[in-house]
Amino acid sequence: MIARERGFPPVADPRARVLVLGSFPGQASLAAGHYYAHPRNQFWRLIGGVLGEDLAALDWHDRYDRLREHRIALWDVVAECVRPGSLDADIAQADPNDLDDLLGRLTELRTVIFNGGTAARFARRLHDAGFEVHTVPSSSPAHASLSFDDKLARWRRAFGVNRRRRHRSVSVPITLSESDGIRYLHFGSPWVQGAMLIGHPHLLVLDYVQRMMAWMLFRRAPADLLQLGLGAGALTRFTHRFLPQTRTTVVDCSQDVIDVARACFALPGNDPRLTVRCDDAGAVVAAPRANGRYGVIQVDLYDQDARGPVLDSEAFYRHCRRALSAQGGVAVFNLFGRHRSYAPNLRRLRVAFDGRLLVLPPTPAGNRVVLGFAGPPMRMPWSAVHQRAQWLEERFGWPATQWSAWIERDHGGAVCDA
Repeated sequence: MIARERGFPPVADPRARVLVLGSFPGQASLAAGHYYAHPRNQFWRLIGGVLGEDLAALDWHDRYDRLREHRIALWDVVAECVRPGSLDADIAQADPNDLDDLLGRLTELRTVIFNGGTAARFARRLHDAGFEVHTVPSSSPAHASLSFDDKLARWRRAFGVNRRRRHRSVSVPITLSESDGIRYLHFGSPWVQGAMLIGHPHLLVLDYVQRMMAWMLFRRAPADLLQLGLGAGALTRFTHRFLPQTRTTVVDCSQDVIDVARACFALPGNDPRLTVRCDDAGAVVAAPRANGRYGVIQVDLYDQDARGPVLDSEAFYRHCRRALSAQGGVAVFNLFGRHRSYAPNLRRLRVAFDGRLLVLPPTPAGNRVVLGFAGPPMRMPWSAVHQRAQWLEERFGWPATQWSAWIERDHGGAVCDA
């Protein structure tokens, strides 16, 4: 007698906008305990092709994390069944999963994509419930009538992907304003996305941007620095001008923002020490080639609403930590202390960095800069921290001695450790 088998729980972030539904895990997947584990199943290559990432090169948990980051949920239509082998045609005595319960929890869901015809038996019901529904060729090795490229083209269409570009347009007008010799960048609102002192473009104007450089209290300039989010390019101009031994890589998802920064905010062109690229920040830090690569990562990822970071999951923060040098690295995050996202973001950062955080007080505008440390434990005498702060203040005019005093007051202890 063939035993009944049970499938897997859903992989789903509450903010998911796309749900991919398969039929039921095959024998290789059930044995491995993971979705689409058969080496010839093309699911991870297909979804990776849709997203422009090599998901198949990641471990299982990182694959699922990347789906959550992209707001893609994953489940099957069958909860348990009897099936000799792995063919959908052999599924018998099937009990369906409680899709209504999942759909009720995914309040931002818009699209349901069925991986193959067996799963698509539920398509009419979900279409009638108001979802955009697509059926794509099965990723199963048993579905061999189409080439991989043909399958990928249909999967891309279902996801609404333009295969030629990874650029994500800013959905509101990019506007500029000027006051007292300072040029400001806006994304269709009064919120300031960046600024430049027109007569001295390499100086840092905004107080929170100055605080993003607080990592200089604790370490020398790194060989490689990663900046996630370009804005008006202030941090990029600064590192390119004043850190000549550092290679800076900047990632922004909008070519429009990059073009405006070059045209209006004195952003230097790419050269051996600077690479500015249009790409997905989450994909860049999740890629295996990023592991241990950067001495410093600066994260300033906001959209036109400018209220909370657009990438703020625990998985993203863990990827940032993993991308830091094992010899000792610092990641700096700009959070917004007046937004409801602040407290949960700080909790996620504490988990991702094992509590190795230093948090600066809020700026008058509400920004909270958080430093996360990786590598060997850092232990610096407070006198050394204050000495570095004095040098930074004299060199660049930042109120760095105030930063170090705040950190000592809030951190305490005989030495600064993180």
